Amino acid sequence: MTVVPGYIGNKLVDAFEELLWTWVQIPPPPPMNLLDFLFPKKCIGCERLGEYVCETCSVGMWEEEQLPGLTCLWAYEGLARKLISKAKYDGRYDYLKFLIYNFQFTNNSQFSNFQKFLKQKPTVVPVPLHKNRLRERGFNQAEIIAKVLASRHTLAYNGHLLYRVKDTGHQVGRTRSERLKALENSMKIVNCKLKIPQAVLLVDDVWTTGATMNECTKTLRAAGVKNIWKFVLAR
Repeated sequence: MTVVPGYIGNKLVDAFEELLWTWVQIPPPPPMNLLDFLFPKKCIGCERLGEYVCETCSVGMWEEEQLPGLTCLWAYEGLARKLISKAKYDGRYDYLKFLIYNFQFTNNSQFSNFQKFLKQKPTVVPVPLHKNRLRERGFNQAEIIAKVLASRHTLAYNGHLLYRVKDTGHQVGRTRSERLKALENSMKIVNCKLKIPQAVLLVDDVWTTGATMNECTKTLRAAGVKNIWKFVLAR
């Protein structure tokens, strides 16, 4: 029996698999690492193996309307809402990374102004949690999103610029006026002696009324930040 050399054998297998996927018109599965093999990803919509949201289920998830000075990737409903909720309350950080890395906005005209802002090399700053909430939850989801975003675009990250000095409690269920009142004077710059960046990319997970990010923006501008762009996963 003739043994096919390993390199040639692998090439033949690759060619056969490519031909098979083309013939049945099904896209090949994404490459898997060890963690994917031990803990395979499954679509939370249809439970198909491969990704947390498959290509079919992702249709219509993105947020089509963009507000001036705000970049929002996904509509806060359906699967996107489920992913963010599980990340926030079940500690599934990998869901947050998935929502960022699986959105291609570089060739989307809606994000042209955001792309121009990124050329300023802004410092990425997360919306802070109060120490009581941080102790309760164990992590700040905005901080995780900000770090992933900074890494993706090779930007400086500063998670210690803003500090939440006032425990505003849970904002869910409050009206916009109630949120604004609760958030008034809730943010401070940690150390005014530090060098204040000229441009800041302010990051949070969800945009509801905009009250929290607007309070952060007011504090940053008072400290001398000239250009601020807001970024959220969903709205």
